[in-house]
Amino acid sequence: MENKTKPGEKGFSFILLIVGILALIESIKMFVKDPTPSSYGALPLFLSIVIVVFMLKIILIEDKNTGSESDNLPFKEKVKSAISFIFTRDIIMVFLMLLGYCTMLILGLGFEISTTLFLILSMTYLMGGQILKNGIYTAISMGFILIVFKTIFQVILP
Repeated sequence: MENKTKPGEKGFSFILLIVGILALIESIKMFVKDPTPSSYGALPLFLSIVIVVFMLKIILIEDKNTGSESDNLPFKEKVKSAISFIFTRDIIMVFLMLLGYCTMLILGLGFEISTTLFLILSMTYLMGGQILKNGIYTAISMGFILIVFKTIFQVILP
């Protein structure tokens, strides 16, 4: 049985490899300043090496053993296919809601009001209605957040 990759999966491997290499470069700079196993640069160095090694394994070994329905398409068509596969309507809607949430915070609406509106709207959209149920979930979530962060940890919320 041959594994089929989803559109954009192979390209995403290259993006993660580039991110891993950039993280590796930065973590080497941190590690050189204090080259001990318990330094602040040791864990990032280890993790970035792991990312680069695994991404090279995926690109060089696993991607050769998989095929995709879009393998024979021209590059532009592959990109269009990947974008339409990745950016579904739900993802675009949640992204727009996040932009609205950030805008509310920037405009000074306050954490409590902005977060309550964002939670109830996003949950109602993603769960297909059920406003009462999502209102209860939002109230419980906001209560927990406010008790833990505002009361116990005494964090000043925006």
